[in-house]
Amino acid sequence: MTRKRDPFLLALDSIRRLLEQGAYAPGCPVVIIEESRRLRLSTTPVREALAWLCGEGLIERAPLGGYLAPRMDAALVRDRFAFRLHCLTASLDLAEAVQDRDEPVPSSAAPATRLAEHLARLVRGAGNQVLAEAFERVGRQLMPLAQAEHRILHDRDAEAASILQLADAGSMPTLRRALVAYHRRRIDAAPLLVLDVSAERPDVPAEDL
Repeated sequence: MTRKRDPFLLALDSIRRLLEQGAYAPGCPVVIIEESRRLRLSTTPVREALAWLCGEGLIERAPLGGYLAPRMDAALVRDRFAFRLHCLTASLDLAEAVQDRDEPVPSSAAPATRLAEHLARLVRGAGNQVLAEAFERVGRQLMPLAQAEHRILHDRDAEAASILQLADAGSMPTLRRALVAYHRRRIDAAPLLVLDVSAERPDVPAEDL
């Protein structure tokens, strides 16, 4: 007999996935009763999941109660990209002391996906758990911008492939310069990314209805 999945984890995984896909308009309410109907759950696990996601920085508490999809503005996006770059450069400083023991992502994945996995491995390999947790947190907060990046930065996959080649070559100074340029490009594009996310968002996937 198949064990029924925990309602809290079901709500948590579903809402987190939609947030990362940018399915909720920034600053708009995430209504508990609507989410419970969508997931065919009671309101309790949905409320618990939203509170948990609030702790992860993926949901905001509304001033008068309830929850909001995270608001976005250019200054916040700039700060998040700048902080992610700081995590990466700090990890590069530690990279010679700790070996990366994680398995690489398969080469069949898209370059942007492989780059994201490589950077996550690099930070984990620095051996600093707090740094790794901070990098993961800010990475999740930036995930709703992925489609906007794809639309605005048309060479994103080529850019990612180039950085992966530099990483394979093993030149830390060259890789550092490339990562600085990568993040500064997004910092400069922050107003356009926010505008794109505010104007366009994907429909809720059919499997989540």
